[in-house]
Amino acid sequence: MAKKLALDELPKRLIVDGKKIEDVIMIYGFVAEGPDDDNITFYLDTLLKTSVVIKDEDIIHDVNITKTHSAIGGTIIWVKNASTYLQGKPAQSQEDAAQFFQGDIYQQYANTVQGNTATQQPNGVKTPICGCGQCGN
Repeated sequence: MAKKLALDELPKRLIVDGKKIEDVIMIYGFVAEGPDDDNITFYLDTLLKTSVVIKDEDIIHDVNITKTHSAIGGTIIWVKNASTYLQGKPAQSQEDAAQFFQGDIYQQYANTVQGNTATQQPNGVKTPICGCGQCGN
């Protein structure tokens, strides 16, 4: 008899009553104290130049990035009501997103996800199997 796999936390949070939550965005960055008790400031870059204030109630799921996966750490969050955070500067947000997805680290990740093993990993970098950043697989 095959061993049953443990259920992941992400689907539990993104699927409510059998339906996926709409208007969700996943972003990587760095968490800092927000201007009020019910929100956070989420920095989208390593120089802490670009940030967004996100309400605690809109954060569906979060995963801390371990030093094993990234030397600088960080956090990935899934945010509902994403359109409320993107309004006002949609062109700028698209430019930021395009710039974010052009880097070497993302390209290595994309090659790994697509099954492209031709890209060599730098020494000491472990390719995550599950991608959650918490279990070390």
